[in-house]
Amino acid sequence: MNFQPSKDKTTVVNYVTKNLRQAILNGTFEEGERLIQEDWANMLNVSRMPIREALAQLQSEGLVKIVPHKGAIVTPITKEDIEEIYHLRAYLEGLAVEKSLPFLTEEDKEELRETVERMEALQLSDETNDYYISLNERFHQLLRKGCPWKRVVNVVENFGISPIAPSLLADYYPETQREHRSIYEAAVRDDPAELRAAVEYHILRTKNNLIAYMAELETAKGQQMPK
Repeated sequence: MNFQPSKDKTTVVNYVTKNLRQAILNGTFEEGERLIQEDWANMLNVSRMPIREALAQLQSEGLVKIVPHKGAIVTPITKEDIEEIYHLRAYLEGLAVEKSLPFLTEEDKEELRETVERMEALQLSDETNDYYISLNERFHQLLRKGCPWKRVVNVVENFGISPIAPSLLADYYPETQREHRSIYEAAVRDDPAELRAAVEYHILRTKNNLIAYMAELETAKGQQMPK
């Protein structure tokens, strides 16, 4: 690859993370395969430091597992994993926000508004991914905040669902923000059923887009293979 390392550390780490993530999602690696840092450092023309930082990010996304004395072991997310996780999350998070809404305060709704506006104003890029993820997490946390069914909230928050970089689905970013705005407006109208439906639709639409993205990666990989 003809990448010339930038002096900007964040740019280098984002570049490495993107390449490793795509290699995992498109099926280049088998489950349980060891990812060799030195090999990828040479391939991407970078030092091992950004490789290590990229692997830490991918571990948080659930795509690798750092094992003592072995290094990074690939744990790819399959289409079936995504179907299962997102369907469960849609149902349970929809239930959580429906139960939560009657207990949200005006201050909570004001913070929801501010969070939506910050997401809408954000120019999505590799450099803003982390900030966007934090805003998105806060938005969903606020919606669940008042839910009296703590077991449901606990399950949703411990799904292990990966915060895969929003830039993967950048083409759908405007649609995502329209959905966040619709979710917020349902909360302001104090309509629990509408809020639940909006949240479920948002999560399942994201699932479909992620599966489509993985299929595109797989197709691109097949076209690049020698015949």
